[in-house]
Amino acid sequence: MTKLTLSQLPLLVRNIFRPKGKVDDPKAPQIDLVNRGAPIECQKRSRLVQLPEDILLLISHHLDKAETANVIRTCRYLHHLFESTLYTHLSPLELWYSHKVDLLHRTLVGRPDLISHIRSYRGSLLAVPTGYGQPPPSRLLHDKLRRRKPLVSSDPYALHIAETEPFKNALLIFTKATNIVDLDFTDHYDWASDPIFAPIKAAVFNMSLNRLYIWNCSLSTEVLRAQPELEHLEIGCNVRGLEGLDRRDIPKLRSLKGTLQDASYLVPGRPVERLELVERHENRDFDPNLFRTLALSTRPITQLTMCIYHSWDAQIFRKALRIASQDLPHLEQLRITVNGFISGQLILDEMPSFQSIRRLVFLNADLDKVAATIRLSEES
Repeated sequence: MTKLTLSQLPLLVRNIFRPKGKVDDPKAPQIDLVNRGAPIECQKRSRLVQLPEDILLLISHHLDKAETANVIRTCRYLHHLFESTLYTHLSPLELWYSHKVDLLHRTLVGRPDLISHIRSYRGSLLAVPTGYGQPPPSRLLHDKLRRRKPLVSSDPYALHIAETEPFKNALLIFTKATNIVDLDFTDHYDWASDPIFAPIKAAVFNMSLNRLYIWNCSLSTEVLRAQPELEHLEIGCNVRGLEGLDRRDIPKLRSLKGTLQDASYLVPGRPVERLELVERHENRDFDPNLFRTLALSTRPITQLTMCIYHSWDAQIFRKALRIASQDLPHLEQLRITVNGFISGQLILDEMPSFQSIRRLVFLNADLDKVAATIRLSEES
C-alpha cells in the first residue's frame, strides 16, 4: 500500500473527482472507485441500511447539505444513494469565495453524471465573479491583434472570456443541465443576447423552468416566450423588452417580483396572485395609472409587497392605500415599506377598507409620530 504524505493529499482529492485516466500527477496515489450497488454483508448489519431506498431518500430530504455529506461518508452504499442529492439544489452565490464556485464547476465537469440531477441553480454563470468587463493583459491583447483573430461578440474582451477555463466549464455544465426548473444567474453577463453565450441560451430555452430570475437582459421577450410553464418570475435591473410580450406568453405566471412598470406589462391577462413591487432610482414615484393595471390579473391578487416614497406627504400615502383597497379588494397580506413617518389617524381611516386583510406589516416606519398624533387627537 502506498504511503500517503501530507503534500500528496490535494492531488489525491483532485484525482478522486476526475474521470478515470485524467490525473494531474502520475506520481500521485490512486484510488480505484468500485461500482456501488447493493450493500455488502458488513453493511447489512445496520438497521438504517436495511430500510428500502425510497424511505432512505425521504429521510435525506430532511437533512441539510452538511448532514448529508456526513451520511455519505459512512459507507459506499449510502454514498451511492445520497451523493446526487447534494447536487439537486445548488446555491453557490457570490458570497462564496470564487475558488469554491470554481471547485463546484470543476467537480461537475469531472462528474457529468451529476449534472442531470441539478434541479435548481442560484449562483454565478461563470466561476469568476469579475473579469468580463476588464481588459486582458496588454501582452495577451497585443498577441490577439497580431494574429488578427475575429471577435465572436460585440464586446471587445469577449474573446478573452471565451478562452478561459471557467467559461468552458460553464458551457459543459449548463448545456447538459436540462433538468433545471429553478434558475438564477447572479452575475452580470447578458447571456440572452451575447452570441458568445448562444449554446447556454439554447440550453435555457430547452429547460422547463418553474422559477426564473433575470437581470441585465436585452432580449427578455425571447427568454420568457420559451418558458410556457413559468410560474415564478423575478425581474432585476436592465431588463428590456417586456412590453413586447403577448398575453399568451407565460400563461401560468402566479408570482412576480419587479417594479410597478414591469408589473404593468406582465400582470394583465395572467393569473398573478403574489406580487412584490421593488423600487428603482428611476421610478420611485407612485403612478396610480400603472397601479390600476394590476386589477387586470385573471386571478385575485392576495399578497402584495410595495414601497411608498414621499411618506412625509400624507396625501400621497393615503391615495396609494385607497387605490390599493379599491383595485385589489381581495388582498390578504400587505407589506409596505414606509421609510419615514406614518400617521396613526391615517391607518385608522384607511385600513378598514381592506376587508379581506389578514396580515399587515409596515417596514421602516417611524411609529413615534403615531403616538404623538393620537395624543393630539385626544387633546383636541
